[in-house]
Amino acid sequence: MAHLEVTSSAHLTILLPLKDRVPFTHRWLAYAASAKLPHHILIADGGSDPTVAQTVAEKESQGLDLEYLRYPYDSSYADYYAKIADALSRVKTPFVVMADNDDFFVPGGLTRALEFLSTHPDHVACGGQSALFWVAGAGASVRSDTRYGDAVAWKCSSQMSSDVAETAERRLRERCLGANDVFYAVHRTDLLRGHFEAVRDCCPHDLFLMEELIMFLTAIAGKTRQLDTLYIARQQDSPGSSAGAHEARFGDWYDRMLVPTWSGDFTRFVDCAAAALSRADGISTDDARRTVVESYKMSVAPFLLADVLDEPSVSFSTPLVLQVVKRLVKLPRTSWLRRAAQRLYRRTQWLSHDFVHGTEFRTRRAREAAREFAPVREFLESPGRYDSSTAGT
Repeated sequence: MAHLEVTSSAHLTILLPLKDRVPFTHRWLAYAASAKLPHHILIADGGSDPTVAQTVAEKESQGLDLEYLRYPYDSSYADYYAKIADALSRVKTPFVVMADNDDFFVPGGLTRALEFLSTHPDHVACGGQSALFWVAGAGASVRSDTRYGDAVAWKCSSQMSSDVAETAERRLRERCLGANDVFYAVHRTDLLRGHFEAVRDCCPHDLFLMEELIMFLTAIAGKTRQLDTLYIARQQDSPGSSAGAHEARFGDWYDRMLVPTWSGDFTRFVDCAAAALSRADGISTDDARRTVVESYKMSVAPFLLADVLDEPSVSFSTPLVLQVVKRLVKLPRTSWLRRAAQRLYRRTQWLSHDFVHGTEFRTRRAREAAREFAPVREFLESPGRYDSSTAGT
């Protein structure tokens, strides 16, 4: 397929879901016009500000291919999921990419991802490296408007990962060991449409679990590629984001796993992903569920660990102690090193029982502990004296 063909609006739609934050929408559209994005832009507006439609009409005169859809107000995540699923059902191009109104696509990276998918039918999604940026720079005073500033700091995301295994199970495990950049990649429209219909039906109360489900279903559906090119610039300090609001209300990963709706959300998540994996690889539902749960643990473990380390009962040295203890426990029972460590742990009276968890190192016996434990020890060491059933053993 020729270069000019795949960069036209007939092949790619940028889906821009909105919920207020109108100043950022103005900036996003201004950037799209300045970058001369040649792709069809479908705006799904679930916000409360009626002026967005007028702004869209003004930007159409600057050469952008815009389509504006007005939806009922996104009063819940169920409304948001239904809006995305409906908007995707209206996309007519073979490829689609999701956008936030505080992030910018790099035109060249977007084009290369589109070209790659157009020539690799065995891949379902393609993106590139992310640049993270902060407006106004470190140490600047807090301002209400973080859209523009004269000191913009930025850096590239260091993780690059592609999932190119032949089986869905291996691709899923590969994805969960890498960075979660696939959500904003270019997708084949029919597949992403189906993924969001699944999200709409599962309707998770946790917004981050929604992104995890899209990531899982994409990896299961086929190969994904992350190109060695700058693809998207994502702002890190913009106020009013949905993710920020969700975290402010429900807390970090650790907190959110304790809310009443989590159990039902996670059950539906596993059911949906496991059914897709079972169909893709022809494996049993039980095996698929096991893989999904193990993959999820790999995916969220770094975030969960960071949250757990913030708890007051956890010290800086806890992870190191746990790593050492786990390595010792995994040694064969005949290992001299394991036996020596076990003997030291059990006989060193000042070493706390919770040393193996890394939460407490030293302990102190109660004043009369040795005397009070003596009868217990005597009983355990002389069974025949107290229990006739053990006599002679």
